[in-house]
Amino acid sequence: LIVKIGDHETTGMAVEKAVTLIRGEKGTVVTLTLFRPESNNPPFEVNIVRDEIHVKSVRWKMLPSKIGVIEVKHFNDDTEDGLHEAVRSVLREHPVGVILDVRNDPGGFLRTAQIVAGAWIGNEVVAKERKQGKVIEVLRGIGRARLKDMPTVVLVNQGSASAAEIVAGALQDHGLATIVGTKTFGKGSVQDYQILPDGSGLKITIAEWITPKERAIHKVGLVPDVTVDLTSDDYAARRDPQFDRAVAILTGATTTSAAAASAGATSTAT
Repeated sequence: LIVKIGDHETTGMAVEKAVTLIRGEKGTVVTLTLFRPESNNPPFEVNIVRDEIHVKSVRWKMLPSKIGVIEVKHFNDDTEDGLHEAVRSVLREHPVGVILDVRNDPGGFLRTAQIVAGAWIGNEVVAKERKQGKVIEVLRGIGRARLKDMPTVVLVNQGSASAAEIVAGALQDHGLATIVGTKTFGKGSVQDYQILPDGSGLKITIAEWITPKERAIHKVGLVPDVTVDLTSDDYAARRDPQFDRAVAILTGATTTSAAAASAGATSTAT
């Protein structure tokens, strides 16, 4: 947990405010005070030098068990091309299943969520917009459902938000994937941005996104079909029990044997 940004306590702080404080001029330093709830250690400070970070939004690899892994880090401008390349490449390997990893994915463009979900659901409903208790718009998937019949596990955690939740919720509602991990962040609001006369801005929540079966996302999050925690001890030991459970589900193996199989994974492309 980030408990302080510089001298600013983060208790009750909006995500947008935290992002504004963390970001800054390239080459300057921001000090974050971090706390790990699972440990008995006190909070500690980390100094980070700000810089421009360019991360490809989509990465993929094949496991020795013939499982394709598609990781989506965010839903941005380059996601569509990256997804198409990943899906084509994975299908060429004749996989027995696919893992879609959207853990710690904060979301992004709504249309990109429609494209990612469309790889599984085609033109079916991805999400609905609900305003004052009434559905006012239905959004559908974009693209061919090339992975519709592919056994799929979606990995989520408390950092999966917004567009990531929309995709996971759509695949869950359509029965096309097993969701594994921990409950998601819960960001599903539709906001209108207005410029005020003095030059300041105001964001107003006017509606919410809900899943195809009209389950709420905002401030609720999605509950996985299979709940698996990933602790700080796991992270320190380079263990990933969530990923191992996904492999086990797709191969029918035990979690232990799945961990051994996934340990030999090699990245085919990034």
